[in-house]
Amino acid sequence: MITNNTETTPAPAEKTTAIQPLFYDIHQAAMALNLSTKSVRRLVWRGRLTTCKAVRKVLIPRKQIEEFIKASCDTPKLAA
Repeated sequence: MITNNTETTPAPAEKTTAIQPLFYDIHQAAMALNLSTKSVRRLVWRGRLTTCKAVRKVLIPRKQIEEFIKASCDTPKLAA
């Protein structure tokens, strides 16, 4: 009697890349920044985030959110 002892190896995991949106509405931006929608509206009102209006909806470009995060992060101070 001949037995076949070949093990099956799983196929290599396919790389899945999530498509990131180009724009966020107020609610999505709030979720991305872990803020309330009211706080995001304040940032827009103060000019810290710029918006685009398309199809009667206020949209915030992803680039604006990324730049806001970079500008808000503390930079390490170099020792003198």
